[in-house]
Amino acid sequence: MPVKKTIKEASILYIEDDAVTRKQLSKYFKSECRVLHTAVDGQEGFELYQKHAPDIVITDIEMPKLNGLEMAKKIRKQSLSTQIIIITAYKKDEYLLQAVNLQLTQYLLKPLSIEKITDALKLSSNYLNCKNANTKKIIINNGYYDTYTKELVCDGQIVNLSKHERALIELLVEKHPAPVSYESINAIIYDYCGSKNAMKLLISALRKKIKKEFIVSVSGFGYKLNPDGDD
Repeated sequence: MPVKKTIKEASILYIEDDAVTRKQLSKYFKSECRVLHTAVDGQEGFELYQKHAPDIVITDIEMPKLNGLEMAKKIRKQSLSTQIIIITAYKKDEYLLQAVNLQLTQYLLKPLSIEKITDALKLSSNYLNCKNANTKKIIINNGYYDTYTKELVCDGQIVNLSKHERALIELLVEKHPAPVSYESINAIIYDYCGSKNAMKLLISALRKKIKKEFIVSVSGFGYKLNPDGDD
């Protein structure tokens, strides 16, 4: 995957309910990034996020329908790699405490300056470079697994994974294209307390979620990835 060298190659989603502020900052963001999407509230913002999967989300907090922090929480349930910048006029302790758990790129207080915004965008770009440099994507027939974000995406949707399911995929990705033995799965996933039946149930659950033969059995040995999904 090519590394994003500058913010010019990134996509931004900007959410602000104040029309004047939105118009003013949109001009600046549009000049700085590859593509800009704008929304007037958190609900519209989240819908645009799901549709466009932008690299960076910049949002106000106090908005109708869904505030910026609640929207950021919904985004974090789907992605850990999206850069999120909060802009607000309110220096409330409750907001700051919530923001800490959201792994924000930056929390900016109004009034803003171009220098502050530019620094926040540069920081976002640095994180994106780091993310892309360390990302390994295993492409499967109907999606991919991202080793940086720990996300499995199938048919354009993030698949919810249990602790054991994610650990198994990580193990299979690490060893790919070689197979992983039953013994290794038992040791790493189940801390030597599992069984072949437990493994079969785990594989079965994953196959139902992915709906493809992403993981195949190696007779008498264990399992391996089958990215092409061939039966």
